[in-house]
Amino acid sequence: MLKILKKRQFKLLLACISLLVLLDLIQDTYAKYVSSASAEGDFSIASWAFVVNQQDVLANSDFSNTITPTFDVNSNIASGVIAPTSTGYFDITIDATDVGVSYDEVITLSNGEDNTVTDLVFTGYKINNDNNITSLNNVNTATISRTHLLTDQNRVTTYRFYIMWNDNSLTETMDNEDDTEASQDGVASVAVNINFIQNATGSIVTTTTAAVTPTPDPEPEPEPDPEPEP
Repeated sequence: MLKILKKRQFKLLLACISLLVLLDLIQDTYAKYVSSASAEGDFSIASWAFVVNQQDVLANSDFSNTITPTFDVNSNIASGVIAPTSTGYFDITIDATDVGVSYDEVITLSNGEDNTVTDLVFTGYKINNDNNITSLNNVNTATISRTHLLTDQNRVTTYRFYIMWNDNSLTETMDNEDDTEASQDGVASVAVNINFIQNATGSIVTTTTAAVTPTPDPEPEPEPDPEPEP
């Protein structure tokens, strides 16, 4: 009888051990199905950074202090000033070395908000070291649109814009009295606005549009004196 009891206890112990092993296997199997994994991936974002005349325009968009006009030498006009018939130019250099996408740039030229010299006109422009000057036909406003592809090797562009105080009697809008007043209380200024727009398609656009400078109405010709009667 005692031998039978011990045999039953041994079987019960063996069953308990088997149950514990089975439970452990089930837990291990279950854990595999509820295990989770996580990660954070950092992606490099294409840079968007423009420097105009050595100024970061994203940090400070007003680059007025960087525009320095140069007037052509004229023995009849003092150096560094503008007067009727004066011609000259100013440069805008755009550095897109750190830009990581293709983009369009739209440059709008106009007279400054405080400008009182309405005969201050844009005569043309050239890009980098190109000797060819694109004519702007002596206008007060003009828009230039160009596409820069990511594959472009030259990422720095210098525009040279040519200006003139128009004194052509056929196209000027100021008479001699206006010119004299401008020399006393007038302001000659230009405005340059540059927009940079990502070009997602890579399609190339290069256009120049210019407004027509208004031409004053011609003075009526005097009627001839009537011939005396015989």
